[in-house]
Amino acid sequence: MTRSFIIQERIPKELPQRKLLEELGWEILERIEGLEVPDLDLDIEDGWVRVTLSGPDEGVAENLLDRFYGKISDLDELRIGDTFKGFITDLGKVGYGIYFKISASRKDALYPLFKMRYQLARGKKISARRIAKIYGFIDDMALELELVKKEEDGVYVALSPRQLSILEGWIRRSSDVLFIVGATPRQIRRALLRTGHRRDVRVVRMSFLSHALVCKKGTQAKGLIPRIGPYLPKAILSVLSVERIKGLLSD
Repeated sequence: MTRSFIIQERIPKELPQRKLLEELGWEILERIEGLEVPDLDLDIEDGWVRVTLSGPDEGVAENLLDRFYGKISDLDELRIGDTFKGFITDLGKVGYGIYFKISASRKDALYPLFKMRYQLARGKKISARRIAKIYGFIDDMALELELVKKEEDGVYVALSPRQLSILEGWIRRSSDVLFIVGATPRQIRRALLRTGHRRDVRVVRMSFLSHALVCKKGTQAKGLIPRIGPYLPKAILSVLSVERIKGLLSD
């Protein structure tokens, strides 16, 4: 018997998909090391990563990968309150919120502006683009979402309580954050070793190609960009500036 499923990981077509898929494949092999799964294949479907495996331990392997990466569900299977990973798409092209890819369906989910204001700006009447810029949100960034509404004409999400708590924790501790999208865990580790900044940040994995470098006291995220950026030429970097967020919330 063969099992095939799509995990909550995306590799955009703008990046070297085959090379990155191979690196992800080695990582997956490490995750299921010791299990009897002789056949493992990875493919990309509209940016999503499909895993196909077979062998005596295929069920155990699927459960392990589901726990670590998550599996995407059909929109029909999602229920209000479900949480899952979503990837920002077309950021800044609309003014009424942010769209996320959450499933293999071509229908994207909307994080509406009124919900963004409530969760991220204390209800202040600020544009979606400004909120996104101050928080450092960028295309293809992975965030944990919660399904809040589902209708015939649309799917609506918000940041999950856990994701919101993480963002609030960074702000409360006055920790700048450098977001990196388009680089693998191995690429980020190498960049930090080469620049000598390994001890200056804590790396938080949001997805295989989406990470947050949480700065320790005395380190500014914007100061890391010219140091780390040259070692990650395919990646996009952005900053969550606690100073700017506190200024936004206190206006």
